[in-house]
This record gives sequence, structure tokens and C-alpha cells, in this order.
Amino acid sequence: MYERILVPTDGSDIALAATDHAYELAAALGASVHVVYVIDESIERMLLSTQSMRSVLEALREDGEGVLAEAEQRAEEYGIEVTTELTHGTHVHETILEYARDHDVDLVVMGTQGREGLEHLLGSTTERVLMGSSIPVLAVSPEGVIDPSAGSGGNGAA
Repeated sequence: MYERILVPTDGSDIALAATDHAYELAAALGASVHVVYVIDESIERMLLSTQSMRSVLEALREDGEGVLAEAEQRAEEYGIEVTTELTHGTHVHETILEYARDHDVDLVVMGTQGREGLEHLLGSTTERVLMGSSIPVLAVSPEGVIDPSAGSGGNGAA
């Protein structure tokens, strides 16, 4: 059913919960997992100096490396094969979708905060991946797993 599962992560608690969920699925199905950390290069537009930009991007790179190292360590506990990658993109959701296509991923598992109101209208990375994906996307919320076919007008198939 699922042979390659992608987990985009930012190291947040909900992203860790999504990673654990993906690892449990992979262990049960004999699947491999790809964990990707995307450095959002759109931050460059907000920074005025090149030095500030370098400092922020370096901090993000270091954070990403730490998150991916933890993902590898956690994968060992589940006894599953994991591939990690630190990548960059100006549109995080597009970078995630491109990675999924390039690596023939069968399922994307992501955390979501379940935002409401104005934050929901602006959209989240998970929602954008859900709407742009041709493969299933499983959204994990702090309350549990969200059915992507319910609510927010998603097409269900992702």
C-alpha cells in the first residue's frame, strides 16, 4: 500500500507527533520514511542586511540538522529505514511537493496546528500541501489524526 512515506518537519511538537505517527505506519507496513526539513528562503525578503541573512539562514540550517539527527535517532527505535534531507525553498509547500514527486512518495504525513479565523484564511503549509498533492496527505493535529476529506473544503484525495 505505502512503500515510501514523507514527513516534512520543522522540529515542533506537532511535527514530532507526525513523525512518530509516520514511523508507526512504516513499521507496520514495512515502508521507508523520508524526513525533510525545508529552510524557508523567503525570509531573505524580510532581512535588510546580508550579514543578518547569513546569520538567520545559518541558525536555520543548524536547527534543521539537529531536527534531522533526532529524526534518525527516533527511527532506530522503530527499526525502520529513514532518509533525511535538509533542503531550501522560497515556497515551502512547493518544495515539499517537489520532493514527494522526485522521490516517488506514496503518502505525506504532516503536523497541523488546526488554525482558525484569519490564520486559517491565510492558509498553512499543511493545507497548501494537501490542496496541491496528487497523493494522500495525512494531517496530524494535537488532538489526533485529521481526516483530510472532512472540513476546509479539501478534496479528500489530496
